Amino acid sequence: MTQAAVLEKDWKASATNELESLARSGGTFNADTLRERGVTEPDHPNQWGALFGAAHKRGLITTADYSSSQRKSRHGGFLHAWKGVPHAGA
Repeated sequence: MTQAAVLEKDWKASATNELESLARSGGTFNADTLRERGVTEPDHPNQWGALFGAAHKRGLITTADYSSSQRKSRHGGFLHAWKGVPHAGA
């Protein structure tokens, strides 16, 4: 396995753990929340969307709100806010 594949796997595991923890809390959160909790940037920015898309498909989260990102690197791009689904994954 290449170093990039190992790093991607480590990022995905770390990000998934934080996302699942936030989902269980029932609060509203987004990718910036995961960053604030110590999740580093992935190798490619599209991995954020894949992470949240997979959690949504698993029934762990649902869309709570929409806004524009305040991160300079996102240039005001579209940002989903998510909320944990009660009893999901229990």
